[in-house]
Amino acid sequence: MAGDTHEDSSSDTVADPAIAARRTIALHRAVAVITPDSIAVRQTRAGLVGPLIELVLTIAAVWAIMRFINSWPLGVLFVLALIVTVLGPLALIGFVNNVVGSSFLMERAKESARWQQGLLGLGIGTFELVPFGRIQRFEVTSDYDDELASGMDQDIVDWRVMLIKDNDKELTVGRVVAARFVAREAGERANALATALGEMSGADVTLAMLPAADAAEDQTGSEGVGYDARDERRRYRRLD
Repeated sequence: MAGDTHEDSSSDTVADPAIAARRTIALHRAVAVITPDSIAVRQTRAGLVGPLIELVLTIAAVWAIMRFINSWPLGVLFVLALIVTVLGPLALIGFVNNVVGSSFLMERAKESARWQQGLLGLGIGTFELVPFGRIQRFEVTSDYDDELASGMDQDIVDWRVMLIKDNDKELTVGRVVAARFVAREAGERANALATALGEMSGADVTLAMLPAADAAEDQTGSEGVGYDARDERRRYRRLD
């Protein structure tokens, strides 16, 4: 009995570090899953809405064909058959992609980052593969300082985590979009993802400086500290 108890606690000790090491970062219509061995940016479960609608339409079209095959015009039946042929496979692939697919994947063992091919939001195959040696840096950018045509600040801030290759080609890893009054928290998430990517690949990371804590007060007309992303960037580099 004592031996069994010791065995169970030992297995729990082994499992706990792996669970604790896994963390997630919420992005725009996606989530970044970070583990010691990989970083994956996947679609959220909300992405299942499209495939679900396609599946419902496919089932309805199949039912209509079977029910009215002897009474409806040939042209109508042809259109229904076309719907089944096109939407059926798309719905299936969409479900598979949202459950197990990734739009971006970095793996420590393979020393590379790759992007999945997209078709109506589906992951079909790899269309961009970047070895660690070809990564110049990761950079977090935002449109915080951009103004509308009226001269007013934008209500929505878009933070982007970019991978810059050694040939200066820019690739988007993920985005965080948020209302201006919570721009700081959104920027923290973008910086956290970029930092994790830099730590795993060993590449330089240019983090965006976040708005001052009282920046939200500026949007309501109160006095506060101004923010200029061009003058407030800092660099991060992995230390071996």
